[in-house]
Parts: sequence; structure tokens; C-alpha cells
Amino acid sequence: MSLVHIWPGGVGQDSWISKLCVGLLIACSVTIIFWVASHRIRQMVLWKIPGPPPPSRITGNYTQMFHASADKFHEHIFQTYGRVIRITGLLWDMLLIVSDPRACTSILLKDQDIFEETDWFIQLNRHAFGPGLLGTLGAHHRRQRKQLNPVFSSKHMRSMLPLFHKITLQLRDVLQNKVSDGPQDVDVVEWFGRIALELIAQGGLGYTFRSLEPDAEENEFGKAIKEYSPTLSGLIKFRTIFPLVAHWPSWLLRFGAKLVPLPRLHNIIRLTDIMHRYTKEVFHEKKRLLEMGDEAFAQQLSEGKDIISVLMKSNSASSEEDRLPDEEILGQMTTLLFAATDTTSTALSRIIHLLSQYRDVQEKLRQELTEARIRAGENELGYDELIELPFLDAVCREALRLFPPFHFISRVARADASIPLSQPIKTAAGALSSIYVPRGTMVTINIQAINRDEAIWGADAAEWKPERWLAPLPESVAQARVPGVYSNTLTFLGGGRACIGFKFSQLEMKVVLSHLIREFRFSPSKKEVVWRFGGIVSPSLKGSNAIVPQMPVVVERVR
Repeated sequence: MSLVHIWPGGVGQDSWISKLCVGLLIACSVTIIFWVASHRIRQMVLWKIPGPPPPSRITGNYTQMFHASADKFHEHIFQTYGRVIRITGLLWDMLLIVSDPRACTSILLKDQDIFEETDWFIQLNRHAFGPGLLGTLGAHHRRQRKQLNPVFSSKHMRSMLPLFHKITLQLRDVLQNKVSDGPQDVDVVEWFGRIALELIAQGGLGYTFRSLEPDAEENEFGKAIKEYSPTLSGLIKFRTIFPLVAHWPSWLLRFGAKLVPLPRLHNIIRLTDIMHRYTKEVFHEKKRLLEMGDEAFAQQLSEGKDIISVLMKSNSASSEEDRLPDEEILGQMTTLLFAATDTTSTALSRIIHLLSQYRDVQEKLRQELTEARIRAGENELGYDELIELPFLDAVCREALRLFPPFHFISRVARADASIPLSQPIKTAAGALSSIYVPRGTMVTINIQAINRDEAIWGADAAEWKPERWLAPLPESVAQARVPGVYSNTLTFLGGGRACIGFKFSQLEMKVVLSHLIREFRFSPSKKEVVWRFGGIVSPSLKGSNAIVPQMPVVVERVR
């Protein structure tokens, strides 16, 4: 049955409305086909770049790229095709995977205004978390960072150290109770999620979820954060479709999403609703306290030193052009809670997993921490003492180098561009020292590949060796000029969209490890743990289909 016969203008009647509708449908179809065809023609220049053959004419290499065990695929293509790889996407769309240092410098620093975040990433985060740092671009994003930079400075981190110690001691007490009768299997990823949430809640918002109190159930907000990334990873194959509807108003997007028969999509809506509900409650309470004056702010858990309290006070004193509207501050709150909880809890879980396997490294670290605690006497370790512990620092740096919480970051070329390369690549058309990237092409930086590149780090680049940081690094590390903000790696990215909270995360991990390693010994569980690829790499039990991360480890008191 044709559209003409079912249109309300009348059964079988060729009304002008039905003709107009059919005409518009044809015009839209032709426009989309023309746009896709012209984009594919522009991308023909990328065919000469080597890459894996696509197993599907429709989805290309997407299934291989985003599978839960996609790490093996990415390691294979890096070893086979090198630092620049052509990948076939949906409907023969071409994209590039890059791990060349000079190319990364161009993308993240020199030409960062050309290589911006993808539309699907920006719009997805705007709908999920509001117009925070993850949901804005260009000048808008820079204005937000300008307001937030002071509260992530080393000076401000120093002032938060006593709070970090206090919260970590709560976790220590919880674990002591759990293993009071001897060694026990403990799902540490759950407890690292709880403490990461509590640290950013109290240190970032001046609010507590009470998730580390005796016999406390895991908070609804914490559960939502843990579920969000694994749930979203199951929808990543639809990301090329999202930009087509991303600019719809939120109410219409939600209505449409509920009509789509995808349980994961419905769950994403539920999880974002939970996160928004909590942050709105906190925001309105803080706004009320701000109106009451500094004394009311000082009565909070953080004594008004938390990130959002400082931001709100600074914002109220800012000029009109620099001031952030309430909607953006609320967006920053949700963004900070999510980003700081998920990545840091994953990083801590990875470090404990490694230390449980490398018992000699664990014992060496325990000795350093015990000696530092003796030197401190009755006081907790100060900021300088903690930051400067060489082996603790080496363990953190090596774990974050070898196992970054997320492996990829994508950018899209907003204009035609040329990316220079550190070393020429061999193609069907000869050696290339730079790559022409047509407008609209997605370029993905492989963080793990550049962090493990043997040409940069040496033949043992794929090995976990914390002691490499206790001696001068190979000259090749400095010569590579990797454009990251942390330890010659891209773990926390670089450029204008680098992780603004990496100092917060570093301090958090070191405080937690300084207490737990001194008090507990960690050993592998009999239950095998595997690391699942997704937006953020997360641990799970081998053979388990559970969405929520799991990582049991045998924990016992150190006698």
C-alpha cells in the first residue's frame, strides 16, 4: 500500500498534501544519499592507507572494534599496520586510528580547533549530564575550564588532603571488619566505587552519600554510575545514528527512545534520571547555603572547600561574561561525580589486581609506606611526603601507562586538514610523511598503543615494571614528545580537553593505597577476573554476563 492510500487526505485520493509529503520524502532521501555519496568520494583518498579488511559490507569493522574483547583486535592491527590505520565504519565510512606522537600533537594541540569532539559524544553527554565540560565545545568549553582551573590546582589539593585521609580510614575500618575472622574474598571494585564516589562527593560537592558507614547499602547513585558505562557500551554500534536525532529537545528524544525496543536504551534513561535527581538536590541545598553567607558554607562537611562550593562562590563574584549559569554548574556537578568515580575506581582496581599478582612489588611498596608512616609519627602523611614517595609514584605511573582506564579518544575533522607523522608510513601509493584528512572524517587516538609503543618505551614496553620510573627513562621517551599532561603518556590526554581533574585523581589513588597496602595483603581469588573492553575498561568474572563490574580479591590483615 502506498503512502498516498494511507494519508488522511482520503482513501485513494491524490491530494496535494499527500503529493507534498511524498515529494518531501523523496527530496530528503536524495539529499541524504547525495551527502553520503559525496562524503565517501572525499574519503577515497584514505583508501591507500593500510587497514584490516571489513567483515561486513554494512557495519564494516565496527563489531570487531567495540566487542567486549576488542583489545585483541586492536593489538593485532597495531602490530600489523602500525601507527596509522584505516578502519571501515558503517556503510563504508572511513575512519582513522592513530598512535603516532606527532600526529597526536597536531590533533590535540596544534590543530585542536579543527579536530574537535564528535557530535555524538558532545550531544550524548549533554543529554546525559547537562552542559558540563563533557558536553561543550570551543570557546564555551574554554570559559568553563577557566572557572574550574583554580579548584584543581595543587594548592587546593593540599587543602583537601585531611578530608581524603578521613574518608580512606572509613574504608580501612570497613575492610578490617570484613576480614576480622581471617582472609576473605572481597569484591574490591565495589568498595573502590564507593570510596571514589565519597571522595568526589565530599571533596567535590561537600555532600556525603554515607556509602562507607558500617552496614551501609550501596548507594543508588553509586550503582547508577557503575552501570552507566557498561550499559552504554552495548549501544556504541548505534553511535552513527545518534547525531541525526541528537539536536532534538530532551523531552522529544526521551519520548522517542522509549518507543525503541532496546532495554539498554531504556536503562540509560533510568540511570541518567537517578544521577540528575541527586545532583539537583545537592545543588539547590548549596545555593540556599550560598545565599545565607560564608558561615553557612563553612558548616558543610568540607568546610566550604569543596570544588563546587569554591566554584559557586567564585562564580557569584565573576563578571557577567565569565559567569556560568545555574544549568552549567549543575552540569559540572553531574559530570564530576560520574567522571571522577568511574575512572578512579577502575584505576584503583587495576592497581590492586596487579599487586595481588606481583607479590614482591606489593611487599616492596608496603615497606616504603610503613617506613614513611613511622617517620610521620602520630601524624598522617603530609602532601609533600605522600606525593614524593618514589615507589608509590612508580606503581601508579606504570599502572596508568600500561592500563589506562579508557583506551580511545575520538575527534572529528571540522575542516579539511593535514596530519604530520613522526615516521613515514608505507602505502599503496608510496611512503607518506603526512596524511590528508577530509572534513567529516573521524580520527581516533589509540591511547594504549602510544603508551605501549616499543619505539618510545623500549622492548619491554608491554611489561608491567614499576622500577622503570626509578631510573632515567630512555631518551626515546623525551624525543617522542607525547602531548600528554601526565608522565609522557596520553592516559589523561593533552591539550584543551585534557582531564582537568588528574591531580585530584592522583592524590586520591595515593591516599587510598597508602592506607590499604600498609594494613592489608591482597592475593588473587580463585575466581578468574577478565577485563572487559568498553567506554571505560572494567573488570568482570570470566564467563559472567553481569553488566556491573566485579573483581574479587583475597584480603587479609597484615600482622
